[in-house]
Amino acid sequence: MTSRIKILGTEPATMCESPMPLADSLRWNSLREAAVNVQVEIFFAQSAYAKCVAHTKSEMESEVGGALIGKVCLDPETEQQYILIQDIIPALYTKAGQTHVTFTHDTLVSLNTELEDNYPDKRIVGWYHTHPRLGVFMSSYDTWLHNHFFHDSTQVALVVDPYHEQGGFFCWQANGELDPMNYTGFYEWSDVNDESIVEWSNLSPVLDGAELEIEALA
Repeated sequence: MTSRIKILGTEPATMCESPMPLADSLRWNSLREAAVNVQVEIFFAQSAYAKCVAHTKSEMESEVGGALIGKVCLDPETEQQYILIQDIIPALYTKAGQTHVTFTHDTLVSLNTELEDNYPDKRIVGWYHTHPRLGVFMSSYDTWLHNHFFHDSTQVALVVDPYHEQGGFFCWQANGELDPMNYTGFYEWSDVNDESIVEWSNLSPVLDGAELEIEALA
């Protein structure tokens, strides 16, 4: 593979100014929401979510992962930063097992090539990977990888347990730390369907300001 490698996330985020698409979105909260002091709100397009779910379910025994593609924006009225996840790029050439996925040199080359060739107006706003049967958390290696390759304050890590159908985002905190246990939900941006397609059982929707209770503890 020819080398067009560069370290992910080293360039500072260029923000677009646009109101948050709240009218077209449904908020999903985790039971650990109160413990997460997020700096950036997360809007996950349904089209990207569907691709992510399909990829995370494609392998139930070993971990898979990839990049979250989109834009970093600033709401001009509230001055709130947010990311809009518009697509995903599955990671190729990884080394994976039941409890780990390693992004190799060829993985990074592939991700950057795909981004530059097919998403010239977008950037990598984070990454995702799976923990089959293990739950939603960041391992010590996950935390190391996020610290070294996704250190921009707007970049997030999505962890999915496809076996239990659970998922959640880990974000940089206001104090500059990454909490490996407490995670946040997201806004489901309806770019495809007016009805929700979210199937992760550890998140609950916020409807008309009221959060529906869920039985499973995240």
